[in-house]
Amino acid sequence: MTENNPKRRRRLIAAALIVMAIYAISGLLETKSKQKRLDQSVRDLDSILTMLNDINHLKTVPKVAAFRLDSPAEITNRISAARSTAGLPESSLLREEPAAPQRIDRSDFEIRATTIDLAPASLTQILAFCENLRDEDSGTLVRDLTLTEPRVGTQSSSPEKWKATLVLTQMYFSPTSQQE
Repeated sequence: MTENNPKRRRRLIAAALIVMAIYAISGLLETKSKQKRLDQSVRDLDSILTMLNDINHLKTVPKVAAFRLDSPAEITNRISAARSTAGLPESSLLREEPAAPQRIDRSDFEIRATTIDLAPASLTQILAFCENLRDEDSGTLVRDLTLTEPRVGTQSSSPEKWKATLVLTQMYFSPTSQQE
C-alpha cells in the first residue's frame, strides 16, 4: 500500500492539475468573451453618443416646414407683433394679403404666401420687422423683399426711408396621400 500511495498521490495531483487547468482555460475563454462584449459595448456607446450629439445639433438647426398651416389670425398676430417689436406704427402696415396655399410640385409640402406692404420706414426697422416675422418652428420666413424709394421730395433732411413689399411664406407638410 505504500507503493500505491505515491502513485495515488501523483494521480490525485495530476487530476487536480487537470481540473485546475480546465478552470483556468474556462476562465481565460470567459474573460476573452467578456472582453469582446466590452469592446462591442464601447463601440455601441460611441455610436449612441454620436447619435445624441447629432440629435442635439438638429434641435438647433432651422426647420424647413411646419406640420400644420397657421391660421390667418396667427399670421396677423405674428405680423402685428413683428411690427410693434420693430418700432413701426400701426399705420405703417398698408396691405396684408394672404394667398391660397400652393402645392410644391409633386411633393408632400405646400406653401402659403402673404404679401405685405409697408409705408416708408428706415432700413433698420424694415430688417427688424422681417427678422421678427421669421419663425423656423412654423416654417415661416420672409422670402422676397422689394424696397422702393418713396416719391421725390419726401426724403428732405430726415433719415432715409423706404417703402417695402415683402412676401411672408409658410411651408408646411401636407401629404398627398391624405387628399386622394
